[in-house]
Amino acid sequence: MHNVKQETEIHVITPNEPGILGRILGTLANVGVNLMALHAHAEKNIGNFLLITSDNTKAEKALKGLGYKVKTNKVVTAQIEDRIGAGAEIGAMLGNAAIDIDYCYGTSTGTGHALLVFKTNNIKKTLETLG
Repeated sequence: MHNVKQETEIHVITPNEPGILGRILGTLANVGVNLMALHAHAEKNIGNFLLITSDNTKAEKALKGLGYKVKTNKVVTAQIEDRIGAGAEIGAMLGNAAIDIDYCYGTSTGTGHALLVFKTNNIKKTLETLG
């Protein structure tokens, strides 16, 4: 139904300071790692970056080299049709399957497809439900 995959997301914890986004993304660019998905938010003085990259091993090494804490999460990505209501349909499918969503983020480039990223309480069931 959808292009659904399990991915490993990198969670980078940094100070929340001006220029940190450029530092994180510049570091990835400098080691030749492509960014496939990004979510960034701050909680008081802490920066949180959730990244899906083309090479997590290289990305982790480079970011840890800057002194940042790096963790990984198993997530599900779904490439869906970019149209009104498509996200609602995915949300209903997960809800009907009694899958609890810890968080979700996504984007569209306006070219007909959107990418959604889900961290859920049951990765296997999420893959089966959306696959």
